[in-house]
Amino acid sequence: MSGDLPSSGDASTDEQADNHTQATYTAPDNSHTQNVLPVQSTRTESASPSSETSNALAKITNRQAVDNSPQLSPCEIKQLDKLLASAPYPAAVSIDALKVIQQQRGWVSDTSLSLLSAYIQVSVAELDSVATFYNLIFRQAVGEVVLHPCDGISCDLMGGVEVRAAISQKLHINPGETTPDNRFTLIPLPCLGACDKAPVMIASKHVYPHLTLNKIAQLIDELDGDKK
Repeated sequence: MSGDLPSSGDASTDEQADNHTQATYTAPDNSHTQNVLPVQSTRTESASPSSETSNALAKITNRQAVDNSPQLSPCEIKQLDKLLASAPYPAAVSIDALKVIQQQRGWVSDTSLSLLSAYIQVSVAELDSVATFYNLIFRQAVGEVVLHPCDGISCDLMGGVEVRAAISQKLHINPGETTPDNRFTLIPLPCLGACDKAPVMIASKHVYPHLTLNKIAQLIDELDGDKK
């Protein structure tokens, strides 16, 4: 399978291992990258949003500002330096470097990809090919919680089709879409390698096994309550 399953830990945040200094780069032209997710829903908010909706919109705006930041943060640089110091050549850290960017920004935008390319000296094309190969590196904006129900044959035989339909009904979104409050994105994956636990789903770096229609609503409510 081509999916990149959640790891048990994040990139190291130890002291810088070499003398890289922070640099500012001009935001790149966004025309060269490849989309890997369906176009997200264009749902609109009401003309007079509630305070809860306003807070959600403010959170999205702040997040987008981070995504499009014209420079790497000190935290990102520290983690990238650590990776580079332990690698035989820069391209060897490509996937882990992309994870660092996504961990800090939520996804890997065109701007972020170009900043990373300039810093670790790996071409944008090479980084983009890595990013678009792995299912858990996002090249389009996603919600705070990404739901990955398995749509492999084993899960489907055990009720996976009904489970995915229940998720869509609960959240009022289709696969590839994000809820209006930017809380959930639904992206089914072909096989999660846990056929003995079918039907399964990955969310927030956890594998949820033996899903049933009765469990879905409670599980989503629990995930929604676990605010960042």
